[in-house]
Amino acid sequence: MPTLDFKGKQFIYGHHLTVPVRTLQINPDKSLTRENDPSLNDNLIIHGDNLHALKALLPKYAGKIKCIYIDPPYNTGNEGWVYNDNVNSPMMQEWLEKHSPVDVEDLERHDKWLCMMWPRLHLLKELLADDGVIFMSIDDNEIHHLRTLMDEVFGDNFRNIISVRRGVKNVQAQFQYVDRLNVGSEYILFFSKSSDMKFRHLTVDLNENKVGSWNNHWRGTDRPTMRYELMGITPEKGQWRWEKERSLAAIENYERLLDECGSTPSSLSQLS
Repeated sequence: MPTLDFKGKQFIYGHHLTVPVRTLQINPDKSLTRENDPSLNDNLIIHGDNLHALKALLPKYAGKIKCIYIDPPYNTGNEGWVYNDNVNSPMMQEWLEKHSPVDVEDLERHDKWLCMMWPRLHLLKELLADDGVIFMSIDDNEIHHLRTLMDEVFGDNFRNIISVRRGVKNVQAQFQYVDRLNVGSEYILFFSKSSDMKFRHLTVDLNENKVGSWNNHWRGTDRPTMRYELMGITPEKGQWRWEKERSLAAIENYERLLDECGSTPSSLSQLS
């Protein structure tokens, strides 16, 4: 299995083993069950350093967690995240103090991000049950590093990369040449603890009889010049999405398609 080398790895390689185990303290004033003697057996929200929180959970939950989802910093250079694990190395501490918080000017921010992730991933693996799974949100800034790091920590238990569509602002449309394509997706890395883990096949029931609607051609924005008769309908408010010539051309194309396919434009008949 290939391994990923990065600055500081030799200092944090066993850091998760040296993190002291802290006892979680219940805050009755924050508990929804404070009148009924709240305990650590309830659902928990932990406030504190996540590395210490993970270590505090180990005595009770090691090998018992079925599903973990984490959303680490994407390390874009604009988040201003701080990495300050108390690694027992003066050289490491001096390095971490540079460019803290981590910003876009820190040319070693990827190394620091990997140093931050390494001990946390090891503790998360200890918490997972044998049939447990872990999902991690990430984008294109660190997905290549995270995938390699997970391969090293979790072995050959990669399951998938889930692509999550996100909105795209097409600010580059005004230019003839651009330096890169717009990023339209984020990702969720999916790993299991064991190669023997099986998960239920995912299905979605589709409503094949869903009735179409012309509401998508109408907008609530109020432009009187975009209110015209279309198939016998003239909006009293709002506007049609397209100018009249384009709408008529679309209807003509649709009718021609139905004629060629031998179908009846029932949706048009209902509106006319």
